[in-house]
Amino acid sequence: MDLINKDLKTYIETSIIPEYNKNEQGHGISHINDVINRSFELIKENELNLNQDMVYTIAAYHDIGHHIDSKTHEIISADIMSKDKGLFKFFSNEELKTIKEA
Repeated sequence: MDLINKDLKTYIETSIIPEYNKNEQGHGISHINDVINRSFELIKENELNLNQDMVYTIAAYHDIGHHIDSKTHEIISADIMSKDKGLFKFFSNEELKTIKEA
């Protein structure tokens, strides 16, 4: 996680992660931090050459819509991410499309 853009990390930590307080405990801040950490463990364990900014963002947004509807939260989460104008300065349109699909 050392290679994540510092401004992106700050943006996600201040604007996105707090949104997980709206979710029930099982999908709250502790869960999202575990998912982020596990994502980077998997990168390291498997010696993957991936865009760490994208991995961090994918992990950070993956359950953000869970409090809205747990059954379709992956669709809602992707929609929330795709409408987040704050991400436009960090990623290209193609990268944002990939993040949304992930």
